[in-house]
Amino acid sequence: MQKRLKIAFAVPVTLLLSAGAAAAVSAGNFQADLLPVPHDHVADGGSNVTGHAALRLTGRTLDITLNASGLTPNEPHAMHIHGLTQSKNECPTLAADASTGDPIDPGSFVAGTPDGLVSLGEGAPDYGPIDVSMTVVGDTSPSSGLSLERFLSADANGNLAYHRSVVVPKDVAKNLTNLHIVLHGADLPGDADHSSLSSLFEATLPVACGEITTAR
Repeated sequence: MQKRLKIAFAVPVTLLLSAGAAAAVSAGNFQADLLPVPHDHVADGGSNVTGHAALRLTGRTLDITLNASGLTPNEPHAMHIHGLTQSKNECPTLAADASTGDPIDPGSFVAGTPDGLVSLGEGAPDYGPIDVSMTVVGDTSPSSGLSLERFLSADANGNLAYHRSVVVPKDVAKNLTNLHIVLHGADLPGDADHSSLSSLFEATLPVACGEITTAR
């Protein structure tokens, strides 16, 4: 199933690639406080994913330490740095739930009827495209956006502890404080098989988002 998800996600990830270079220089220590994406709790089953990321930039090498809790247990969760590097981005509010369609799973909505969930496509105008895929091994470009076999899995209690040093694009290194970290993936209560891996909509659902800021 993970291989099928990866193939099906390839086109939407391409659509979400960031473009353009930025001028401001970022260096030193950064952080992101990850807060739940505000889905309706009836629709998301009470999802409450929170976490914190500490980032240290040296040239184009970004050392990332991220801890999160409240995730779907024992399943991999896609994690990315998102954003248009040349402009400030935001985490979505529930107002983003317009149910106007989603390129990931176009059959998952009733047009014009909010479903209480901010999908990948609905959240993208706020948090922007994928810039860095926070995989455990291998490629970290946007093309690995849903290579679930290379993302970290939450433990049996829904906790996750990630650490990796990656080389990021120059425009990302220069503009980290314009960007966000987004965690994806949730088993929704309407899913009979109790897994987020059988549905692209669930596997890509944003569950936590945090603005990258200069560390205090």
